[in-house]
Amino acid sequence: MALGVTSDASVLAILKEYYGVQNIESLVFRNSPVLGKIKKERVGGKYVPLPMAVYGSGAVTSDYTQVISQAANSYLGVSMQVTPGRLFSSFVIDPEEWLASQMDKAAFKSVFAIRAFLALDDMRKVLASAFYRRGYLELGQVLTGGVDTSAYLYVDVDPSTAMAVSPGTQILFAATNPNGVLRSANAVTVSSIQTIQSSGNVRITFTAAFVNTVVATDWLIIKGGRDGSGNPNAPVGLGDWIPSVANRSGATWTTYIGTNFFGVNRSVAPERLAGQFVQRNAAGNESYTDALIRLIKQVRRGGGVPDMIVVNDEDFQVVLNDALKNRTFFQSFDSVSSARGNKVTQGLSMLNMSFSTNWISSVYDDPYCPKGVAYVLDSESLRLFTITNAQEILKELPLGNEPGSPNIQQASEMNSQYVFLQDDMYTTSPVALQSGPGLRVDLQLFAQFAVLRPAHNGVCVF
Repeated sequence: MALGVTSDASVLAILKEYYGVQNIESLVFRNSPVLGKIKKERVGGKYVPLPMAVYGSGAVTSDYTQVISQAANSYLGVSMQVTPGRLFSSFVIDPEEWLASQMDKAAFKSVFAIRAFLALDDMRKVLASAFYRRGYLELGQVLTGGVDTSAYLYVDVDPSTAMAVSPGTQILFAATNPNGVLRSANAVTVSSIQTIQSSGNVRITFTAAFVNTVVATDWLIIKGGRDGSGNPNAPVGLGDWIPSVANRSGATWTTYIGTNFFGVNRSVAPERLAGQFVQRNAAGNESYTDALIRLIKQVRRGGGVPDMIVVNDEDFQVVLNDALKNRTFFQSFDSVSSARGNKVTQGLSMLNMSFSTNWISSVYDDPYCPKGVAYVLDSESLRLFTITNAQEILKELPLGNEPGSPNIQQASEMNSQYVFLQDDMYTTSPVALQSGPGLRVDLQLFAQFAVLRPAHNGVCVF
């Protein structure tokens, strides 16, 4: 660290701090580009019905008497009953802090505006993580060898698991599945999140030791994501709408797919009611790109017209490397401009994938998508049904796949009066603080993800 302009205390006493064009910089992670693309629809009532025609009666044969005996079966139709999940975010404004930061000369930005910005941003990131998961606010699994077995103070996880984690997040551990038995009913508090450079994994450290029964493959769950019966409290995402549970085989899959999902037993037609599925043939050295093209074929066969592929950003790098292996360089030599030198651009800015007449030009590298899982999606079939005002809560999300993080300079204060459901999204209440009567702001999101046509979407497990 530099020593400064001088060590003379008398000189330092007359020098001012220099204020030029400083802005408060936002160091939060990038938000999900896919969450910004999903259509948001305000709804009401007890649930949203999603009627689906699944199968005909099968009354087609060359024997007319056989046909008429089956004709009364009509067809198989189901109707899912989509009910909302919940997310809350809250912060408190101290009266002294609020008053001290109200003038441009007094603060770079109002404390109220900064806390409102960060509370909204935390909610967006947790919702982005929930879009790919099962509604328990599960974040991901502990990696093999990722448990601190000496002091039980940290676990190592994949980067996608840590995207929605902040210092102060309360974490529970569940065995085997997100709805599995909790290792302990007592949550541990996150103190720091740091990337391990040698592995690229992320180390989540806690303020106190967790129970010594936590092992690799245990699930990290944000406290409050499950109710007292172990059911999901949060919006249910693609992890259940287009599941990759147990690679869709064996007893675990049979039990899972036979469990009612929004009132429907999907075991009668898993690919139609739970989306298409592809498992990459790793033993046969199948590339990620080839596996994705197989999934596009499956979605096309299922009647879909997909327009986007979503992969984790680390998997996206593998997909790009597949494409780069098939690239041909052509070097042009121009004697007139040779003084400027030659340059080579490495990497790709755009990747298109196709199968037959299905062309997909949007490949999103979403860091909230779990590593090892990718989706081929029809964006027209994706919905976020909301009772509260999700448009206002989610308005800062990127609408394309552009880079960058949210701009804190655009943050603004909320209503400082005591109100109930201002803008259908937050309630303010008085709170007693040591410095005087303060203000608590409670952000509320009642919403549910839905896939209107599951058969027209698919998941690939790498």
